[in-house]
Amino acid sequence: MITQRQFSILNAIVEDYVELGQPIGSKTIIQRHNVNVSPATIRNDMKLLESQALIEKTHTSSGRIPSEAGFRLYANRLLDQPIKENKQNNININEMYAQHHFDISSTLKNFAKLFSNQSHYTTLVVGPDHSKVAILDIKLMKVHDHHLIIVLVYETGHVKHLHLSSPHAISQTNVVKMSNFLSEQCESVLNLSIKENSEIIYGFTKFELAILNQIIDLIHYQITSESSRIYLGGKHQLIEVLNETNVAAIQPILKYIESNQITDILDEMVDSNINIKIGHEIERDIQDIAILTRRYQIDHGLSGYVAVIGPTAMHYQNVIQLLSRIS
Repeated sequence: MITQRQFSILNAIVEDYVELGQPIGSKTIIQRHNVNVSPATIRNDMKLLESQALIEKTHTSSGRIPSEAGFRLYANRLLDQPIKENKQNNININEMYAQHHFDISSTLKNFAKLFSNQSHYTTLVVGPDHSKVAILDIKLMKVHDHHLIIVLVYETGHVKHLHLSSPHAISQTNVVKMSNFLSEQCESVLNLSIKENSEIIYGFTKFELAILNQIIDLIHYQITSESSRIYLGGKHQLIEVLNETNVAAIQPILKYIESNQITDILDEMVDSNINIKIGHEIERDIQDIAILTRRYQIDHGLSGYVAVIGPTAMHYQNVIQLLSRIS
């Protein structure tokens, strides 16, 4: 346990280090903060904080920098503080959804960009799990005689295009007939079983049955394999801070983002409140990176989450306040 004064010194070291990007000494704390204690007292308190592994001494300076544990304690204190609500400054995602004509993809793409611009950090917005969202309609479009586009329209407004090629020519009559059938059966498409006797029941030719089975297999694969979509804002924020000291920390995160594996990490840390993971809390091989997340909710019961990714020396208070404004 540390005293309130010692926590105030830790708080000063964290905030000054985030602001200045260099080790912080007692002289800097006295110059930048209203402290009513002597430099010797500050140095003694810094030694105690160091003994508890909350700050660390670098090889190049007599100053100290926060450790992961120091950032963790600082972040926990911020999360424990009540946040003043200001509805005028809320980020209303439902209003954005309406402004984008209830197109979930367009809404979340712009939301990610907006949030990154305001936070000044890379932002991931993870979209709703479409495997749990009903399909509103299915349409077939003929590109040419040997290629179809299957259009899936979800009740969220999300639209997905699948492609199917055939070695045999598909007539427009085939397309209309199959499209009408799929549109009528869209609510139960995952349970459809088109067998050979379906040509008697539905009046399909064997060729049409073969194409229908391929289409249903594609839809089935799409629905069961697509869980969440990622919308990325401000990727350049991470790339711009790449240097020889942090490349080992940032490269894994960039790799996760590119491969969509980032959702595996985020799924483990998201609850109804703002959640923070720092360095090795994210994954054993990751350091010098922090992730802050919060869930969002849209009409029709759609939900996902926002993740802000930055260095451990992050402006936590600003990001927490920004995440708390999502409504």
